[in-house]
Amino acid sequence: MKYFAVAYAYDPTDPRIAQVRPAHREFIGTLHAEGHIVGSGPHPDTTGGALIILSLEEDDASVEKATAIMDGDPFYAQGLLDSRTVREWNPVINSFA
Repeated sequence: MKYFAVAYAYDPTDPRIAQVRPAHREFIGTLHAEGHIVGSGPHPDTTGGALIILSLEEDDASVEKATAIMDGDPFYAQGLLDSRTVREWNPVINSFA
C-alpha cells in the first residue's frame, strides 16, 4: 500500500465552499467506501484548508494517479481551492494497516 497526503488551501469564509461542501463530502465518502481514504478533514483554525490521506494499491500507485483521483473532487473541479499539493507519504508509524 502507498499513501498520499493531499493538502488543500481555501478560504473558509467563501460561501461557495459551504455550497459545494455536500458534494465534496459525497465524493470523499465514495472514496472511503472504496477503501481509498484513510482520513480526511478540515483544519479547524481560521486559515482554512484540509488534509486528505489516500491509500492506493502499490502496483499502480503514483502521485499522478492520486492527483487524477482527486481531480474529481468538486472543490477542485469547481475552482474553489487556492492551492492543492499531492505528495507521497511514508507513515513510519502506521496504524492504518
